[in-house]
Amino acid sequence: MTGANRIANAQADLAAARDALKVAEAALGIGVVRDAMSRTYFAAFHAARALLLLEGYEPKTHGGLSSLFGEHLVRSGKIDGKYAMLLTRLQAYRQASDYAFAFTATVEDVRAEIVQAVALLKLAENAASAAET
Repeated sequence: MTGANRIANAQADLAAARDALKVAEAALGIGVVRDAMSRTYFAAFHAARALLLLEGYEPKTHGGLSSLFGEHLVRSGKIDGKYAMLLTRLQAYRQASDYAFAFTATVEDVRAEIVQAVALLKLAENAASAAET
């Protein structure tokens, strides 16, 4: 993957992250909390994937993303470990919200996770901007 391809692919993931956040907010607006939580995970997933792409890593699975994120971004000190914990937590919430019908979350729970996903997205957007220069 060339430098230009990495940036283009990262930008595509950033767009997907922004779209997922819009859908999460829209779902909250109509009271569909489970789907809002699921989309919040995908916002964080795509932001994290963009960061990895910028570093030259291309995760193929959700588990692979978590592993590469921890190994190459958190352990290296490039990204705060709280974002690895965010990804782990949101992945579990996504699984539960999509498949475990006993899963419950409040609007406040989702809003708190959205705030963290937005912070990760901002980090990724800043990294992409820096990579373009």
